[in-house]
Amino acid sequence: MEPVIELVYEGLYMLRIELSFLVALAFLWVAGQSLSNKRVDPVKARKAPAPRRGTTRRANVDETLTPSTVDPKKLQDPSWVVAQVAALCRSQVQRAMELYRVAVRAGLNIKEMSANDCQQLYSHLVTAAIRVGQADDALNLMKDLRRFQEVDVALLASATKLCTSKQLFADCLSIYDFTSQDPKLEVQDKSVWSCLLFCAVETKSYHRCSFFFERLRTYGSPSPKDFGNMVRYASSTSNWRLALHLIDDMQKAQVEVDSVVYNTVLAACVSAEQLDQARKLLDQMVAAGGVTDVITYNTLAKGYAKAGRMDMCFELYQLMRSRGLSPSQVTYGILLDGFINDNEVDKAVDIFNTMRTEGCQMNTVLYTTLIKGFARAGQVDQAVQIYEEMRKERSMQPDVITFSILIKANCDVGRLEEALKMLLAMKEAGLKPDEVVFNNLLGGCINDCKLELAKDLYKEMIASNVKPSVATFSILIRLYAQCKHWDEAVDLLRQELPLQKVSPEPRLFGQLAQCCLRDRQGRRASEVYKMLTESSTPTAAMNSTLLGMCAKLNMLDTGAEIMHLAADANSRVDPRDAAMMLEVNADYLGSGAIFATPTKASAAKGLEHLPALRTQVASKGPVPIVAIGGVDLSSAGDCIRSGADGVAVVRGLLKSDGPEDSEAKAKALISEVRSALAERSGE
Repeated sequence: MEPVIELVYEGLYMLRIELSFLVALAFLWVAGQSLSNKRVDPVKARKAPAPRRGTTRRANVDETLTPSTVDPKKLQDPSWVVAQVAALCRSQVQRAMELYRVAVRAGLNIKEMSANDCQQLYSHLVTAAIRVGQADDALNLMKDLRRFQEVDVALLASATKLCTSKQLFADCLSIYDFTSQDPKLEVQDKSVWSCLLFCAVETKSYHRCSFFFERLRTYGSPSPKDFGNMVRYASSTSNWRLALHLIDDMQKAQVEVDSVVYNTVLAACVSAEQLDQARKLLDQMVAAGGVTDVITYNTLAKGYAKAGRMDMCFELYQLMRSRGLSPSQVTYGILLDGFINDNEVDKAVDIFNTMRTEGCQMNTVLYTTLIKGFARAGQVDQAVQIYEEMRKERSMQPDVITFSILIKANCDVGRLEEALKMLLAMKEAGLKPDEVVFNNLLGGCINDCKLELAKDLYKEMIASNVKPSVATFSILIRLYAQCKHWDEAVDLLRQELPLQKVSPEPRLFGQLAQCCLRDRQGRRASEVYKMLTESSTPTAAMNSTLLGMCAKLNMLDTGAEIMHLAADANSRVDPRDAAMMLEVNADYLGSGAIFATPTKASAAKGLEHLPALRTQVASKGPVPIVAIGGVDLSSAGDCIRSGADGVAVVRGLLKSDGPEDSEAKAKALISEVRSALAERSGE
């Protein structure tokens, strides 16, 4: 028997894990059956909670319900509609809005609803619309409500706070403007005025801030946030007096003034260039303790640097360090830029070295600022040296501005080859040259008349999709003028300017016309001026400049031509400018060609321009106007009657059958001119 028992025991021992698993499984099955028998249907067990007094009873909403399937009688039942709308507004705002509109169309008589149901209906709809960002719908609902009863303060307060929380700042002000049309509405809730003040600041409706703040004060004490919003308003409008006054008010009201408010007011004083007031405020902040930081000193230092008071700026830097504040990159940037703008490069270098000694983290802007300083001072080698040091730093590399400064600096001192090397290094660094870079290089080609190089650079500029500007064309005009390539200069304005879709600014034509006059290229100057009249009307100032140059250079024919063209274009010429040109010992003023003639390249002007020309020159002494170009015996009298004092005739006399015939024509011409003069003078 014992062997059998031992055998059974050994068998059970070997199966101990399997048996344990079966026992656990059986236990879990029994427990599950027990719980299943005790489970109750939650739908049957749930009891509807009794509605709280003063609230809308929650309705059981059919999720498949649509306005088109509702019994019309229900749509006319205020209690049913209000309950349904209230339930839908919690998660299905669009359906709630649709149900409201359908109910109104179906005959829901809102006018006969109780005041409570009416307020409940619109309160749910307005707040739900704002909650989903439909502030316009909310405003329209308020307008609907006003047709039946006034909008109460509670609804305005809810709408204002919701709009503010949803950042619907402009809509919040619109809702207030609508509701404030009711003279009986009195808002005594301080938080409403606080929200309106915040919305006015956010929408930059600064003209409303003072009113909202005063109303807020009427119903309670402003919070630190309210004072902060008013300080933002004062700072944004550069009202430094108000900003300082607000700090006084905060201190009197024992409201804590934090560093943000202090720094904002300080910035307002600096922006208004009230640096002495800003310094007094800094002293006040130091006395208050714990509110000054690096931003405080940087703000005032920037103001001193902008005003050119670098002595005060540097003194502030030293004061900052003495008070245990470590200068930042911004601090050093202000000092560097300020000293460079004052052409104090040595002091800028000292600051730069101090930065590196103290382990201040360097950046591209700081290096570029020092490079700019050396470039301005004409110390190009030093600028390049700083650039080389910059390239050794792995954490930073030159940017487009850095290369632009170095390229310009080299071009300014005539080192065009070095500038081109900088261009190559820029491309190797993966940077794309911009318009400024190309313009500087084109400008570097002027002195040595590197015309072909300039053309290549311009082609590369266009190929790189860098659009040339008016400045680019101005540089090219200087280049062509320097190289005396006048035809290419004229073609530049006539063809390339419209091809690149650059606005034909009058100053470009004026620039080229002046260059032509300086080289005594009168015909081309007139041609360029005529091109100008085809795109715009020359100003009196431009006419004054060109006529002044003509008078100074004794180029009276060109001056007369420009005056004719100005008259044709209805461009005003100051009589004093015309007189100035005539004062250069002019015996007469030639005007032509009046008619087409092979001896004049210019187009025929006709007789129509003579009266205007006579008016322009009549204010300064008796300077005769002589009509020339295509004039003969048949037209001489008309020239005189139109305003000329004489005529110049060549072909009309020389083209004859002999001396006797020429003499007869001359006598007849003189007789015709005298007769026309007598007719014009009324004799």
